[in-house]
Amino acid sequence: MKQDDFRNWLMAQGQTDATASSRVSSAKRVEQYLGDLDELFAQEDRDSVLNRFAYTAEDERAERPNPSPVPIDGVLRTGLASLQQALKLYHSFLTEQSNVPDKAEHQALVDRLTREEVEAAMQECDQLGLKAFLARGGFASPQVWVSDEGKDQPYPAKATVAAALGHLPDCRALAAKEFFNGFEEAQSFAKLEALGFQIIRKGATDKDDAFTRDRIEGAMDAHEEFRRSGAHADVFSSFGEPKDFWVRSSRPRQDKRFPTKPIVGYLLGKASNTFNGGWSQPGDAAARLHAAGYVIVDQHDTPLPLPDQHTHLMRGAERARLVALNYFIAPAREAGLHSVTIRAGDLHDMSGLVKNWANVCQALEKEAFQKLASVPAPTRSGPERSTTTEYTFVLTKDGKAKNPSMSHALQIETTNLILYGPPGTGKTYQTAWEAVRLCLGDAVAADLSGEENRDQLMGEYQSLMKEERIEFVTFHQSMSYEEFVEGLQPSTGEDAREGPEELGAAVGFRLKPTDGVFKKISERARLDSSQAGAVSRLDRTARVFKVALGRRQVEEDRIRFGLENGLIHVGWGGDIDWSDERFDDFDQIYNEWRSRKDTDATGHDGNIVVTYSFRSDMQIGDYVVVSDGRDRIQAFGRIKGDYYFDEGAEFHPHRRNVDWIWRDEAGTDRNRFYPNAFRRHSVYKLNQSLIDWDALEEIVFGKRAAVADNTARDYVLIIDEINRANISKVFGELITLLEPDKRLGRRDGIQLTLPYSKKRFGVPPNLHIIGTMNTADRSIALLDTALRRRFTFKELMPNPSVLSPNVGGINLQKLLTTINDRIEYLFDREHQIGHAYFTGCKAREAVEGVMRHKVIPLLSEYFYEDWSKVAAVLGDGPQGPSRFLEARRLTAPPGIAADDFSGERLRWRVKDQFDFSEFAA
Repeated sequence: MKQDDFRNWLMAQGQTDATASSRVSSAKRVEQYLGDLDELFAQEDRDSVLNRFAYTAEDERAERPNPSPVPIDGVLRTGLASLQQALKLYHSFLTEQSNVPDKAEHQALVDRLTREEVEAAMQECDQLGLKAFLARGGFASPQVWVSDEGKDQPYPAKATVAAALGHLPDCRALAAKEFFNGFEEAQSFAKLEALGFQIIRKGATDKDDAFTRDRIEGAMDAHEEFRRSGAHADVFSSFGEPKDFWVRSSRPRQDKRFPTKPIVGYLLGKASNTFNGGWSQPGDAAARLHAAGYVIVDQHDTPLPLPDQHTHLMRGAERARLVALNYFIAPAREAGLHSVTIRAGDLHDMSGLVKNWANVCQALEKEAFQKLASVPAPTRSGPERSTTTEYTFVLTKDGKAKNPSMSHALQIETTNLILYGPPGTGKTYQTAWEAVRLCLGDAVAADLSGEENRDQLMGEYQSLMKEERIEFVTFHQSMSYEEFVEGLQPSTGEDAREGPEELGAAVGFRLKPTDGVFKKISERARLDSSQAGAVSRLDRTARVFKVALGRRQVEEDRIRFGLENGLIHVGWGGDIDWSDERFDDFDQIYNEWRSRKDTDATGHDGNIVVTYSFRSDMQIGDYVVVSDGRDRIQAFGRIKGDYYFDEGAEFHPHRRNVDWIWRDEAGTDRNRFYPNAFRRHSVYKLNQSLIDWDALEEIVFGKRAAVADNTARDYVLIIDEINRANISKVFGELITLLEPDKRLGRRDGIQLTLPYSKKRFGVPPNLHIIGTMNTADRSIALLDTALRRRFTFKELMPNPSVLSPNVGGINLQKLLTTINDRIEYLFDREHQIGHAYFTGCKAREAVEGVMRHKVIPLLSEYFYEDWSKVAAVLGDGPQGPSRFLEARRLTAPPGIAADDFSGERLRWRVKDQFDFSEFAA
C-alpha cells in the first residue's frame, strides 16, 4: 500500500489532515487481514472487494454477524461503513494514479473491438511467440484460450483482449495488473464469442473421463440407493449434510437435488476431509460439476448466481452450450424425441447468468453448439434474442436425423384397463404391478414380478403414491360426479377475496367449485414435466398479488427502478418501519397507525390495508403482477425476500425483493388471464379461483407452456370396485374423454366445459386408468355398456398351481380345485374362491384358519345361508363323512306333525376340528 502517496492525494482532494490520517489508518487495518491492497485491487474489481464489508440496516435489525474478516469495535454497521469509504477512496487513488479507465469506460472500449483488432493481437502473438507475448503484459500462464475457425493454434484470451485494445484509435494495450481494474474477464470473453471466436478453458479439450454426464448421473443413482437402502454407505456416510451447494440432475427423478461434495467424492474416490463442496477453487466439488455443464443450486433447487470474484468459473456462451447439451439435448434423445425446443430465458437462468440473454441466443445459433450437440441449425420463433426466444432443434445422430418417435409417455399406449374376477384372485397385487409398470416401464416391472419380490414392488408402489403419480379411489353406491370430477362445496370465501378493503371482513357463506380426485390427477398428469426446463410451469398453489409501482406516464422512473433492480415498493405506510414481528398482525398495524399518525383512521385506510397486504399477507414464494393501468400488465415475478424499510430511499421506503420472470415494456392485456379489471389499490391479492393459469403461463413462458409436455411422466388412477357405482352418474359427460384417441394432443382430442367451474377440461394421454371388479358382486354382463366399450378387460381366475402341494400334509392345489369345481357346478364360475386366500398359509393351522374364518362364511353368503349347498361344496352331508360341517336332524316340536314340513330339518355346525383327509398331500 502506498500510504504516503495516498495521504498526500487525500489532502490534495481537500480533506483535513485528521480525516486523511483516519482514512489511511482504516485502509491499513483492512490490509492487515486481506493482504496488500494494490494486489487485491489488481485481482478483484472494486465492487467485489466492497461487498465483503456490506452491512445494511436490515442486517443490523436482524443482528447478523460481521461479514468481513476485520474485527470491529463499537457499532458494527458504522465501523464497516468507515472501512468501505476508505477502500473506495484508495481505489480512486489507484485508478487516477495508473490512469486506467474505470469499469464503464472499459466496457465502452471493449464494445468498440472488432475482429480486426483481435486478429491483429493474434498476429502479434505469432510474431513474438507465446512466452514473450505474455511477458510483455505481465500475464501469467493462461487458463482460458481463444481460437478462430480454421486455425489450429489457440491464443491466451485475456492477453489477446488486452493487446487488441491497443489497436483501437487513441488507445493503448493493457498490462495484466491494469486488466482487472474495473474490467472483468466475463466482459472480454463474451465479446470474443460475440465476434465469432471460440473460448476454450484449460483442459476442456482433454475431457475429464470422471465427469462425463453418464458418470455423474451414475453417482447420483448410487446416492439415491444410499438414501433409500443405505447402499454405498462406505462412500457416502462420511459426508455430512450439505449447507450451500447442490447439483441438479439432468434426468427424471423424484428429488433432482444432490449434494455436490459426496457426488464428486464418489467419482474421484476422495474422502470428505480432502476437498471442499463449493466453487471458490477449480478443484472444489461445485466448481468441477459446474465445469462439466451441471447446474449448481441451493437447497430450494434455485440456480446459484456466479460470483464475480471466481473468475475460473465457466461463463457466457461456453457455459450455456454445455447446460443446453446436458439438460435439453441429451434428455430429449434419451426420451426418444424427434426434436426439442429451448427457451433462451430458461437456459439463461439455469446457466447462472445475469442479464446475458443475447449471449445465450448467440450460443444456440452458432455452429459451435451444432457441432457439440450433433444437431443441425435450429429454427427460431419469438422475438430476436430475447428471454422468450425459442430455438427448436431436430435431434440427429452422426449427422442424420432420427426417425420421429414418441416419449415414454406416448410409447406406452394409453391404458384403460379393468381387472375382473372372483374374490381372492390377486387383483390387488396385479393392480399394483400394472401401475408400477406404467409409471416406471416394462424393464423395472419385470424385475418386480413374482411373490418373492412383492415387498419391493409394494415399496415402489407406495413411493409413487407419495409422489402423487398413483391415486387410489374406491367406488360405492353413493359415489357421485361431484366427488369424482368436480362439485360445489361450502366455503367462507377466504380464497375469493379481492381487494384490501375486505381484510378482516366476514364474507359469509358461499359455494365454490372443488376438484374431485379424477380432475386433480388429470391436471397433475397434464402439467407434469420430467425434463428440466422442457416446459416451464408456474406453482398453481401460490397466490398472486397485483402491485402498482407508480402512476402511468407520471412516475415512469419509479416503475423502471423497480423493474431494473428486482424489487417492488409502496409509499403507503408513511415513514414508519414495519419490520418488527408484531406487525404480522393486522390489528397491530391498525393500532400503530392510529396512535402515531391518524387517530381517526378506519380499518379501510390505505396506509393500513396496503401496508398489511404488502408487509404481512404477501409471503416469500407468492407471485406479483405489475399493473399498467386497470387493463394491462407489464411484468410478472416471484417474491424472494421479506419486507424491509429503506430509510435512505428517495421514494417509497417500503420494499421487497422480487425475481422477475417476465417483463415487457409493451405489456399485455390483463383479461388474457384475469377477468376482473384491476382496482386502484397499490397492492392486493387477486381472486385465486378466477386466475386462468394456462393463459398466465402462456404470457410468461410463451405458447409452448400451454401444451402438454411430451416428456411428461405417466400417472395412474386406480378405481377399486368400479362396478359398484352408477357409472353414468359418476363420469357424466367425461366418459367420452376416456377414449385414447380423444385425449389431449391426440388426433381427435376433445375438451369440454365443466358445469361448475365453467373451465375447459380434457384428459391427458399420460393418465392411465385401472379398475378392479369383483364378479361375485356383479356380473360383467350388467356393467355399463359405455364403460365396457372404452376399457380393455382382463380376467383373473383362481390359479391353484401357485399354491403349495403340501402345507402341513394338505394339498392346497387339490383343495382349491375341488372346492371351485363344486361351486361352479352348484352356482357359476364367477363365484369361485381365489388362490390369494391361501398364498400366505405356511402351516396347517393357517389353512384351517382360512377355511373357518374366510372360506366358509363366504360360501354361506354365496348360497344365502343354504347350508346344505355349503356342505356339498365342502364334501359334507348328513349321511356322508363329516369333514368341516356336521349336521344334526331336528325333531318336530310337540303338537306339530312332522309331515307338516317338507323334508327333514337339519342343524348345521362348523366342526371344532377339520378333517383334510380328502385333500391329503
